Amino acid sequence: MRPEEWKAHREIRLRALGTDPDAFGATLAEALTEDDAAWQRRADRPDGVAFVAVADEARLVGMANGGPAPDRPEFAAVYGMWVAPEARGQGLGGALLDAVEGWAREAGYDHIGLGVTTTNEPAIRLYASHGYADLGQQLPLRDGTDLVIQLMGKPL
Repeated sequence: MRPEEWKAHREIRLRALGTDPDAFGATLAEALTEDDAAWQRRADRPDGVAFVAVADEARLVGMANGGPAPDRPEFAAVYGMWVAPEARGQGLGGALLDAVEGWAREAGYDHIGLGVTTTNEPAIRLYASHGYADLGQQLPLRDGTDLVIQLMGKPL
């Protein structure tokens, strides 16, 4: 996505947060409080990238973001990965991962990681099928929930 497409990025992120709230560290309620400037900054990160999957020439049905990993600047990270329910099972998740990984390689990273809710078995299977392995670390998804994410990663 290009920075000027921030409204489309906001639209798909809000849909993702509403559809699969247990897959994200942020909540829909939190995202709805962000002003346009915050959304514009998210779309114009000099240290990251946002990719989307497009169906029917204009309808966004998937997203994945890449950037530096928190507390591990030598690792790239996949953030905000999501595919709309009607578009799942078509290979879009893998294509989005490939896009973020390609960006990470070009940016000079040699490892990439992500966090996935431990109850999201389809996502865990997708990541494992693309070479991601459990890094043996789990963290709370966010305050106010018992959900936990496991960290997964791989060399590029």
